[in-house]
Amino acid sequence: MKKFTWSYSSLTAFETCAFRWWKTKWTKEVVEPQTEATLWGNRVHKAMEERLRDGKPLPEGMTQFEPIAQTILRQAEGAEIEVEQKLAINAQFQKTGYFDKDVWLRCIADVIVTKGDKCFIGDHKTGKMSNAPDSDQLALTSAVVFAHKPWVKSVLNSFIWLREGKTTSETFSREDVPRIWQKFLPRVARMEEAIKQNKFPPRPSGLCREWCPVHSCVHNGKYKGPVRSGE
Repeated sequence: MKKFTWSYSSLTAFETCAFRWWKTKWTKEVVEPQTEATLWGNRVHKAMEERLRDGKPLPEGMTQFEPIAQTILRQAEGAEIEVEQKLAINAQFQKTGYFDKDVWLRCIADVIVTKGDKCFIGDHKTGKMSNAPDSDQLALTSAVVFAHKPWVKSVLNSFIWLREGKTTSETFSREDVPRIWQKFLPRVARMEEAIKQNKFPPRPSGLCREWCPVHSCVHNGKYKGPVRSGE
């Protein structure tokens, strides 16, 4: 059987619709089409990475993000700054390599600034601030950073809303780590159980008929065949 690994995005995709997650993320029978928004987000992340790591000027169309870049760089003076860091832990909540055999959870941190026993984590967001992700994402990334940096005692984790030039933040201490895992482990267990049972029921929503790429689902507007296993 394929080795089970997960990320925050895969967990939330599973919880949104297990059948879509199964087809697009687990078996990868269906490729999620890239939208203009995702393509733009990828370009912005790359530009911010090169600006913060290499000092490369932001390209035309993104210069409005320069004040945010400068704020991060000022904060990183005299500290260690890391960008687009691929982080992973194993099932014992210990640091491991992103592609190591024992990898269990993966995440990518857009920017990490470490100064002494404190850390700042920034997650660049190119969408509207009103579409703020659940703060669970901040908690999970913080728990992984604590595993990678055992000397760090506190983490300030922020969504950086590039369009508005604002941040929404939450602070975590090392003492919060057990509580974070207590919240996530039952959710992850449901993913693992679905894989063991090979049961991935669809969860219809208003987006199914027009926007879902899984045409083999009966709820899809382009569905033309029998319901497949898992539905």
